[in-house]
Amino acid sequence: MAAEITYRELRAQVQFLARLIGMDGETIRQIGQRADQNAQAVAVVADQLAGLEVDTLTTGETKDVSRIMRGLSDTAIKVASACDTSVGAARAADAQARRTHEGVDEQVGAMNVPMARAAFYTQE
Repeated sequence: MAAEITYRELRAQVQFLARLIGMDGETIRQIGQRADQNAQAVAVVADQLAGLEVDTLTTGETKDVSRIMRGLSDTAIKVASACDTSVGAARAADAQARRTHEGVDEQVGAMNVPMARAAFYTQE
């Protein structure tokens, strides 16, 4: 059985989660950008190793590290984009709830006749 929650509590939780996801998405985006910069630097080192005729195993492993870091960067940027989408959906849901239910919340507060589950619309 779901816990009882008021309309205002529900909106507050949606808004709070949207902010958290937004902040986490930005952190993930920064990590992805940093990983991309590091991947580029490692690729330069791999090219320099190859230019110095360092053994192919070492050069190959360095190139592999660069590719892995680039993959990490790409994935982080995709996750950050998904966070942006989630934040947008949460904000849209909050706006829709406000448009469709705010009037109900006000009317329930003004009513002197009890309604079924009116506690959902009340503010503590």
